[in-house]
Amino acid sequence: MARNLLAWRLGVIFALALAWTWFAYWYESTRGDHGDGYDIAMAVADRVMPSALPIVVVAILTVTVGDLVGGFAVVTARYLGNKFVKPLIEKRREEGREEGREEGRAEERLLWSEWNRRREAAETAGVTFSEPPPDRAENNGANGVG
Repeated sequence: MARNLLAWRLGVIFALALAWTWFAYWYESTRGDHGDGYDIAMAVADRVMPSALPIVVVAILTVTVGDLVGGFAVVTARYLGNKFVKPLIEKRREEGREEGREEGRAEERLLWSEWNRRREAAETAGVTFSEPPPDRAENNGANGVG
């Protein structure tokens, strides 16, 4: 994290210094009262050097404030997610579980009613019925009921 902040600070310092130097060069070269390139370079240096410390301070403050705002946004997003989104997800998950339980009960009732229908049909036909009830059937785990 600290290495990342250092890179950002150095980048902002470099960008601000470069922008200020370019502006000073543009300003001094368009004034027209300098004799040659050396005079322009000295005027730019005189204008840029006193502003080095404020550029560094502004760069550090810019990155620090940006990181604070970003951190605040992350903390706020996590808080709101924990307060509102997670309970909603959990509520939907529980509703889904209850819906699944109802489907399971309906499947179980269907298995029992079909078994009972076969048992009664065998009983009325006078045939011995040896099929085990659904809760004891070997394939209960395979058909998802149990």
